[in-house]
Amino acid sequence: MDLSFEIRTAQNVPLALEPASIGQRILATGVDTLIGVAWMGGVGWALSEALGGLTTAVAIVVVWLPAVFYHLAMEVAFDGRTVGKLAVRTRVARLDGAQPSLSQYLLRWLFRLLDVTFTFGIVALMSVAFTRRQQRIGDLAAGTTVVRQRRRLALDQVLYPLIPEGYEPVFPQAERLTDAEIRTVRAVIARLQIAPHDARSLALAERAKRAVERRIDVGEVEMRAEPFLRLIVRDHVARVDRFADGVLA
Repeated sequence: MDLSFEIRTAQNVPLALEPASIGQRILATGVDTLIGVAWMGGVGWALSEALGGLTTAVAIVVVWLPAVFYHLAMEVAFDGRTVGKLAVRTRVARLDGAQPSLSQYLLRWLFRLLDVTFTFGIVALMSVAFTRRQQRIGDLAAGTTVVRQRRRLALDQVLYPLIPEGYEPVFPQAERLTDAEIRTVRAVIARLQIAPHDARSLALAERAKRAVERRIDVGEVEMRAEPFLRLIVRDHVARVDRFADGVLA
């Protein structure tokens, strides 16, 4: 049994990534729309006053094109973030968490015409609400989604725990877990550190707890999910280290 398969997120994105909520995406879009409207109205008016009117060429190059290419230029230049996304602490990411390529940014920008511009955001809203990975049409085409910015984790929240001398594992069966399964458990813990009050993070931790209980055959343990998972990691490290010390001796 592979725990990474059994307890993967419903969005099928890396466990330590937190998908942006619909509210965050709407707010970011609203901020960016206001910037576009302000640019076109403000710059258009200022140039018209200064020049005594706007020629078609000036209107297109100075007023219209910057607004049209705003999202593409900002996301490419600022690692998947626009001003709106910066305000709500979200960014565009590939489904594996990596930074998208230029072609992926371009593809999701082109589909923005369908998702947002021509449909007033209705298609984007429905797509984000009803797709498993919370993607608009442009994200589906480009293989991207929008995620919350990762909160920095302290070093002791990332490294394997130090085991005190003489420590006796509470669950010695934890040694049955493979390295890959322990990495998955640690990813669940990391996600809890990033979003400790998020309902999806808490549900994922409960699912991980049940999966581990079944995997090591200990029945239902009367502990909350996070301390149980931390204890499992500690016990696994203790048992594996003890075995390694015996072999090396």
